[in-house]
Amino acid sequence: MKTLLTTIVALCVMSTSVSSQQFDPSFVPPSQEIQIKEEVTLIVNRYYKYFSANQMDKFPTETHTIPWKILGTDRIFMTPEASNKNYFDSFAEIKKNNPEYDRSEFTIQNICVLSPRTAFVSGYNTRRADDDSIIRMNGTVYIMEKVEQGWRINSFAGKGMEKIVSC
Repeated sequence: MKTLLTTIVALCVMSTSVSSQQFDPSFVPPSQEIQIKEEVTLIVNRYYKYFSANQMDKFPTETHTIPWKILGTDRIFMTPEASNKNYFDSFAEIKKNNPEYDRSEFTIQNICVLSPRTAFVSGYNTRRADDDSIIRMNGTVYIMEKVEQGWRINSFAGKGMEKIVSC
């Protein structure tokens, strides 16, 4: 009887045993991490495609959360209209100072998936002229957030070109 009871208790413990990872809301299985990296890469690339084409009116619905913030500054954009004005003004300033401006590209150095709903994308952007020469390069970290509509840029910060945000 004692052996039977011990076996039953052991089976119950084994069947209800779960890893601590299953209780950790920040845990991301490797297969999900790969998927998240692909999804945030698509959003960042879409952001650069739209910026280069001067289609910033798409940002509030397709690439950014509202509000969003430029970390390290007092710049917070609380409405789609404020976000659009910021980007259209920025584009106009780039074209004014660099009439040969053609496009911006982002080179990802690292993606750190922090949780199923949060990731950092670290890299640098390159502004290019129509002859493919480099106008300017800037280090940037995008803080990505998964919202109802999918992955979006929640905020970003400038960084040194030599700095890479890792996990």
